[in-house]
Amino acid sequence: MALRLAILYVGSRCPRDFVSSDPQLSLVCVDTPEAITGPGQRPDIVLMDPFVHDAGISPEKAQMWFDAFSAHKFKFFPAVFVIVPEETRKSIRLTLMEFGADQVVDWPLDIREIKVKAKSAVDAFSLKQDLFSKNSSLEKSFIYLDRFKGELKAIKDELLEDKSNLNTALKQIHQMSQERRRLKESLLSTRKQQVSDVDGFGRILYSLIRQRLEKNRGHGERVGKIACFIAEQMGVSQKKLEDLSKAGMLHEVGLLFLSDDGFAERMPGSKEVSQHSDLRSTAYDQVLMVQFSVKGAQLLANCQGFEGVADIIRFMNENSDGTGYPDGLERKHIPLESRILAGADELETLRENNTGAGIGELLVGLEPLIGSRLDPMVAGWLEKYAVIHFSGKTPEVRGLGVEQLVPGMVLGATLFTRTGTKLLSAGTVLTQAAIDKVIQYHKEYPVDETVYIRA
Repeated sequence: MALRLAILYVGSRCPRDFVSSDPQLSLVCVDTPEAITGPGQRPDIVLMDPFVHDAGISPEKAQMWFDAFSAHKFKFFPAVFVIVPEETRKSIRLTLMEFGADQVVDWPLDIREIKVKAKSAVDAFSLKQDLFSKNSSLEKSFIYLDRFKGELKAIKDELLEDKSNLNTALKQIHQMSQERRRLKESLLSTRKQQVSDVDGFGRILYSLIRQRLEKNRGHGERVGKIACFIAEQMGVSQKKLEDLSKAGMLHEVGLLFLSDDGFAERMPGSKEVSQHSDLRSTAYDQVLMVQFSVKGAQLLANCQGFEGVADIIRFMNENSDGTGYPDGLERKHIPLESRILAGADELETLRENNTGAGIGELLVGLEPLIGSRLDPMVAGWLEKYAVIHFSGKTPEVRGLGVEQLVPGMVLGATLFTRTGTKLLSAGTVLTQAAIDKVIQYHKEYPVDETVYIRA
């Protein structure tokens, strides 16, 4: 590759022709070293020509030029070539090199000589740059290393302190862990005792209800079983299922506040003796018969562990059409668990009051309550429960898919969409038009997966 050189000529005979003959050379000329205005762009070679007008060569003058040139603050000083006459003795040449000249060249200048000698100077400059860069990096590395050593020592001291603090903390954690284990065992024991106490209190209340209220023993347990079955199908949480089971057993607890006359009217076959000769219930009893769920909820709300049960029982006498008590709430505004409990109580009461009735009669008995007293969605699951659990060995009702329906079949249970919309009543004789209606609804608003048909 051709060598490109930037040359600074210092002297009174600027060799422009010398440079113009080679496009790889560029030249800047000044008369004296003092005329250099500043470092500017660093030249590769400085040609000093201090002896142009001197009869004899004075190395001291060259030294003065070197000193003046050195005053300019180049980061890396360029190579300095001193121009001398051809007849200059070897001793003077050596003296000039001792004073600071990198090379001594003869006048007239030989471009080949300049380029050959300049190559070694350029190579030396590259080495100086590499060395300077490495020295700078090494110096920075040593600075960083010293700083890291200091930081490492500080970190080591901190770690020692942290280790001591950690050991202390571990001891405290161990003590806290032992205390936590002790408290956890104590809390577990307390919770077990609390659960036992709550269950015991519930059993006491249920025993009172069974002895004084239930016409059919086990009514509350059966209501709770029905309610939990329906609630599971409708995705109720486990905690709500537990509360619903208790609510089924205790839903009549408010009736314990009835007077003896009230009991005589509610249970005319009982042997209890009324203090009132006419055996008529008081006005208080009449109100309580309507709003006993609220009274029972107030009692249970004051008992720890029965708060959720109280919330369910309070609204069990609300009707789906908004005509119930205590607040006249309508369907979706009544808590789901209360709607389920109301449905379970109605189904079990209907079964108890019609002991000889078949499954078909039970489903017909539920029909007038759907949409008024009972939520249609809950009623749909009540009918499924009745079909599954009350049909006996010879089912009166069988379940079919929508695609299996044919004209002439009689519905054994009311047919609802999954949103609770009533499509057909129990006892309806299916026609092709009715079946087409069911299929059409099934496409847009899916109906129950199983349609119950009288066997």
